[in-house]
Amino acid sequence: MSDPDLAALALDPRIALLFVAWGFAEATAAPIVPDVGLGFLALATPAALGIPLASAIAGGVLGAVALVVLRQRRPDVVDRTLALQPGLGATGMADARVRIAKRGGAAFGQVGPGLPLKAYVVAYLHDRPGTGFVEIAGLAFLNRLTRLVPIVAAFALLGYLARPMDFPAGPVALVYALGWVLFYAAFWRVRRSGDRPFEHL
Repeated sequence: MSDPDLAALALDPRIALLFVAWGFAEATAAPIVPDVGLGFLALATPAALGIPLASAIAGGVLGAVALVVLRQRRPDVVDRTLALQPGLGATGMADARVRIAKRGGAAFGQVGPGLPLKAYVVAYLHDRPGTGFVEIAGLAFLNRLTRLVPIVAAFALLGYLARPMDFPAGPVALVYALGWVLFYAAFWRVRRSGDRPFEHL
């Protein structure tokens, strides 16, 4: 699939703002990762993906820093919000605390799907309550790089390999959206059914 309209859209400043907001929201409270939007753009226009990708990373870092402030002021609200997150909940937060206890800041580096950035931030603050904004920003940047870049690169490669077949954008978008719906349904179901932290991951 190759769509000049999508390539132009990826360079639109409004798309950059969208991904900053999306990255910020996902790092604080929203359950849907910006990979969903970035992956689709990567299929269609990998060469124009730099700005949206950088915007999503920046939004995630800003969201992580904001989460530090929120947890300092209203820890009860933050903890309750994360406990209600689909695919996270109390089990996921316990899982994040186990990973932070074992690996420290290195736990923020994860390639591909895993725990949300916000879970690592809150677990890290729980383990090290005096952590400052700069340290959290650096760890969040590590997390966004190792999470977003490999996934986006995989979709870009898939789009490049499929380009000679010249699939129309509409059916590809439908299949892509369905794939993410199935992924989230399965992921949230598996996480909800867990009765203990996934210490082996």
